[in-house]
Amino acid sequence: MIKINLLPPEMTKFKKESVKVFKVSSNTTPIVILVLIIVYIAVFSIVYSVVHKKLKDDRDVGTLQAERDNLKKIVESKQKQFKDLIELRTILANQMEILKALDPPNRLLWAEKINMLAEIVPPGVFITNLDVSENIREQETQESMKIREAWIKGGKKGAEPPVINKPIVTQTLVIEGITWADAADQRIQLIMKFHDAMRNYSKRGMDGSDRRFMDNFQDIKIDATYLDRVGGRNVNHFKLILTSKPLVAVEKK
Repeated sequence: MIKINLLPPEMTKFKKESVKVFKVSSNTTPIVILVLIIVYIAVFSIVYSVVHKKLKDDRDVGTLQAERDNLKKIVESKQKQFKDLIELRTILANQMEILKALDPPNRLLWAEKINMLAEIVPPGVFITNLDVSENIREQETQESMKIREAWIKGGKKGAEPPVINKPIVTQTLVIEGITWADAADQRIQLIMKFHDAMRNYSKRGMDGSDRRFMDNFQDIKIDATYLDRVGGRNVNHFKLILTSKPLVAVEKK
């Protein structure tokens, strides 16, 4: 078949060149496709790696959070146990301090004091009455004060700790009697002699230590004396008051 080219020479040249370019592009298509495949694989690998790392990190974070929550529960449980132990220790310390206050080492042994009195009373002095009274006041324990002070320094967080008091016991011995002598000054001297004898009396105890009548007493107060007649003779009534030292537990230093 005869083909007649009616296009001008310029168009014929452009068509040939276009065909040539198209042919070149057709030859490079496999390489482009291969490059695109490689790029796609690379991008997919990168995306997969990032997603996989993110998922792994999320799992690790979840594991760490679970471990943290578990440790937090353990710590809170230990803290509660520790708090309970501290409260129990505080209660026991307060109770021990109260028990020591009720049975202090410096308590008065009244049987011993009465036996001493029998040896102290000088001739011409007659005891007509002995009376022992007791006064109890309350004082906050050292442990209670420490806890309350720590609570104040800590910003008063939580409930205010209760005030725990211990008893402070003071005992009073009142000795009433008469002195019997002819002269008034002799009767007064007998009162003073009895007073001085109590202050100076001492003897060796069962444990080998010196035991004084005035041990654990503060002092002797002489109350007013007055004249009276008993059995047809002049006598002087007297009253001596001895107050004990506060009976408290000895604080450990």
